[in-house]
Amino acid sequence: MGNKSSGSEHSKQYSDEIWVNEFTENSASEFREQIRTISERDSERPIIIYIDSYGGYVDSLAKMLETMNEVPNKFITVCMGKAVSCGAILLSHGDVRYCGELSRVMIHNISAGSWGDVYSMKAQGEEAMRMNKCFMTLLAKNCSMTYEELQNKIKSALDSREIWLDAEGARKFKIIDEIGTPLVTPNIGWECRSIRSAPVAPAKKKTTKKKTTKKKTVKKKKTTKRKRS
Repeated sequence: MGNKSSGSEHSKQYSDEIWVNEFTENSASEFREQIRTISERDSERPIIIYIDSYGGYVDSLAKMLETMNEVPNKFITVCMGKAVSCGAILLSHGDVRYCGELSRVMIHNISAGSWGDVYSMKAQGEEAMRMNKCFMTLLAKNCSMTYEELQNKIKSALDSREIWLDAEGARKFKIIDEIGTPLVTPNIGWECRSIRSAPVAPAKKKTTKKKTTKKKTVKKKKTTKRKRS
């Protein structure tokens, strides 16, 4: 966890909006620090990620995606201007995804180069193919299709092998959910509970015993009169 700094850096770290313009080692590290800081402060608040990028390195993209996966917050991704290559994959990974009306998205297979002797070049080529399948499978899943279906769409995109989408095209492609920009409003609920674990029993009333007096009964003796003779 990064140390909380003061001044302008402190304000930047605590912003609930994150902008992604490039995919480099530095930008991925900054992205991770911002996400972790926001999540530590409020793990239930949605985090908005604005993407305006021509793409970059897939290793940096991997770091960003894994950071998103490890925190409980929901993510709102927004294409603001352009989301190209790595930017398109990051856009697809949001819980709710937007694209500005004038913005655009571009999808293609990853680019790679190789160097060294023929064996090194072969190994690098195989690794590039593995990484491409990994990220394209993820993108396909986020767009509700299979890897094979996505590859067929890319191959059919003329000779460029690039799929360019405007906002409506991105919605139909299912890489976004809504056209426009998000407006997040809080939904607050309340619940009241008693702090007492059990109700207090009412005090019992004292009962006073009534004095009872026993009535004495005097038995009268029977007298018999003697007859006079």
